[in-house]
Amino acid sequence: MPCKLCKSQPVWKFTNKRQLCASCFARHFEKKVRSTIRKYNIPIYNIGGSLKARVINNITRDLPKRKGRLQVENLDDISSKILYIIMYDNKDKLKKLLPHNQPLYFLSNKEILLYAKIKKIKGKIEEKGKTGKMKEIDNFIKMIEQKNLDIRHNIITALLNS
Repeated sequence: MPCKLCKSQPVWKFTNKRQLCASCFARHFEKKVRSTIRKYNIPIYNIGGSLKARVINNITRDLPKRKGRLQVENLDDISSKILYIIMYDNKDKLKKLLPHNQPLYFLSNKEILLYAKIKKIKGKIEEKGKTGKMKEIDNFIKMIEQKNLDIRHNIITALLNS
């Protein structure tokens, strides 16, 4: 089943069976990041280092710069932290995980890697700093993802709606 917009070979399939080719996926990804930046008034400036930072820089290079603290956490990181806080920490810390300064808040590692591949941005996503409990939670979410592909989005949506 080809991409509905341009009839090309799809590279991404959503859970609602919609499929996108490489160029349509890149546009969709950039639109999602820019709308997150606009909606949550996220700062914009060049940051260095990781693949996620280079992806953000690629998308925001033509936007007017705004000062502030910018983070590269994404959907996978935040959903794991939410469950960790619910299970093992003070629930008041959940407020810190709202999308104040994370342009990749609603995007998974798979989406970031695919975008980087399409745009020829070199690098890999670093999985550093995960302790025993965080690894257990991440593995638990991955196990649930086999049955429910939207589990990470559901966790984030529950936080935003609470």
